[in-house]
Amino acid sequence: MRPGLDPWRGDIQLPLQRDYEILYIVRPDIEEADLGDVTKKVENLIESLEGNIQRTNVWGKRRLAYEVDHLREGHYVLTDFQIEPARVPEMESSLKISDTVFRHLIVRKPVLKPGAATNGETPAATSELEAAEPEATEPAAAEPEAAGPEADLEPVPTTAAAADAMAPAEPGAEEDEE
Repeated sequence: MRPGLDPWRGDIQLPLQRDYEILYIVRPDIEEADLGDVTKKVENLIESLEGNIQRTNVWGKRRLAYEVDHLREGHYVLTDFQIEPARVPEMESSLKISDTVFRHLIVRKPVLKPGAATNGETPAATSELEAAEPEATEPAAAEPEAAGPEADLEPVPTTAAAADAMAPAEPGAEEDEE
């Protein structure tokens, strides 16, 4: 950014770029050697729309879950990139008419908040697990003593519907329909 320009005053408008990933399937009749050219074309498309490529991962030739356009397999490629959200429809329209890419899916990646766990657990869940670990290390013999005579009791229903469901059926009783 040049000195003297302040985006907060409205001097310039910075483009808002979001994180996306695209998974696309390249036709199986494309040779492995030519697959680099196809991925380069997709990367050039993203860059021509003022996007930034972060990484490209070629998964290789895989079997499709179902037949698409009489094709049973294809080369899978995953690319992470940043682009303005308004440019995504342009990118999709260009990929729809592509001869080499026959399926694609563009997904916006979620924004990670500070302190959020990346393995799918919330930070609160990990602290609960850590707090529960000392209890698990106590000897197992302490459990029967703590249970006492209340352990033989049946569970107590919390609602009337649950009480009716847990009640034993009387012989010859019919259910009332309302």
